[in-house]
Amino acid sequence: MDVVGITPVIPVIFAFALPLFSIIIKGNRKIIQAYVLIGTGLALVSTFKLFQKTYASDRPLVYTFGGWSAPVGVIYEVDKLSALIALVTAGLMFLISIYSYRYLEHENGLEWYYTLYLGLEAGLLGVLLTGDAFNLFVMIEVTSIAAYALVMFYRDRGDSVYAGLKYALIGAVGTTMYFLALGIIYGAFGTVNLADLTAKVHGLNFPVTNSPVSNIVIASGVALALATWAFLIKSAIVPNHFWLPEAHPAAPSPISAILSGLVVNVGVYSLIRFLYTVYGGTLIPELARIVGVLSNIVVVLGAVSSLFGAAMMTVQKDVKRLIAYSTIMHMGYLFMAVGLGTQLGLQAALFHLVNHAIAKALLFLAAGAFIHAIGSRNVDDLAGLGKKMPVATFSLAIATLSLVGVPPLNVFFSKLLLFNALMEKDLGLALILVISSVIALVAYVRVFYIIWLGKPRKDIKIKEHASMSLVCLVLAVICIIVGLATPIIVDSLINPAATQAMDYNSYINAVLDLALKTIR
Repeated sequence: MDVVGITPVIPVIFAFALPLFSIIIKGNRKIIQAYVLIGTGLALVSTFKLFQKTYASDRPLVYTFGGWSAPVGVIYEVDKLSALIALVTAGLMFLISIYSYRYLEHENGLEWYYTLYLGLEAGLLGVLLTGDAFNLFVMIEVTSIAAYALVMFYRDRGDSVYAGLKYALIGAVGTTMYFLALGIIYGAFGTVNLADLTAKVHGLNFPVTNSPVSNIVIASGVALALATWAFLIKSAIVPNHFWLPEAHPAAPSPISAILSGLVVNVGVYSLIRFLYTVYGGTLIPELARIVGVLSNIVVVLGAVSSLFGAAMMTVQKDVKRLIAYSTIMHMGYLFMAVGLGTQLGLQAALFHLVNHAIAKALLFLAAGAFIHAIGSRNVDDLAGLGKKMPVATFSLAIATLSLVGVPPLNVFFSKLLLFNALMEKDLGLALILVISSVIALVAYVRVFYIIWLGKPRKDIKIKEHASMSLVCLVLAVICIIVGLATPIIVDSLINPAATQAMDYNSYINAVLDLALKTIR
């Protein structure tokens, strides 16, 4: 099987085999951990090879399942955009699996945790690699179901179960809206293959499906509205944000890191794929007007989310809830950039998505180290722990300074790119970025002051665990290195990915050529 097809299959195989394997080994925790490290490690190696292969190619890579060519069968189509995000996803999933073992040392059901964990990774990779709009729905569902269950991992805690059920309810509404959008798309275009859809939107025809069967303007307007709303829910954009501040704190800290660093990216990536690939480039005036109105709405909602998330950070006592509102703020930045519809906006969004994923994962894991040590998420209960846990404190400092945009850390440079992209559109949008960042800085300084200089509520002996500290240090170093190497990364990774994502002809032709060969 080609590296494109095997990459998301690896975590699927390991996920399905784990429950049976755990019975054979009688639940030995160390063997389970080794098993998961092999699974996530192989997925990382495969994703890296896919990344290399994609960046060495001048067009997207295509893999057909079961020998069925598009637009009849399900395909995976991987361009530089999806390959880069997939590499970041696989890398973080591998590191967080190392962190998880020690964090959950007192919890039962480790085999079920990792089964869902591997399923979550399979869903995330499937979302990023698929070239089929219906398969995108399936992969979003796989991701969502695993995420719901992991939020409820502490099933004996009322807040965990309540938050998970609330997350599942609003998530189900989102996926239902996207499913309805798919029905409308299929009814009008006669296809759900993304390359075929892109071709028909731009007045081109694919073999087998031929021309659209009804008014594509009306169908596109309704379908895009439904799909966009679904993606807003998945990324917790105001007013669809209310599930996130409860779900992320209630989950185990390693899962909080994945939810805030990776899972929320599903909505951002999906919207990019529709607005920049399927409905990108030159459109007929009626379609261009619909996409323009929708993009403006996305920008406005992103701006509101940025200010709202920053303001809510200042009044939180629960450290994980505070970080969750920070995620809402940063998702707002991403949607503002995506809504611009420009190549600079896409470059800024992609670079910030990558930087935010790394820094936010680090922030949750550093906070998780304190929570694991003291058994509380209340900021006041963490007072004075900073001097006793130097690695966690250093990691917390790097993550917070990065996320508020302090040079030379990585997020500063993606925020600078965001600022330039927003300035092209409107000065007010750029000011929202600055104002919300300053508000967030105030909230973070308060937390750091309490943890570092606050008076401890009780005298306890604390030991930092090597595996958890190692993961935090690795991510902290990555934040520094990415910041220092920004010019190289932007030129060699970000710009090529954004350019290829906007080249809808390349996306179409990669699949069309294969389809024509199959017919012949």
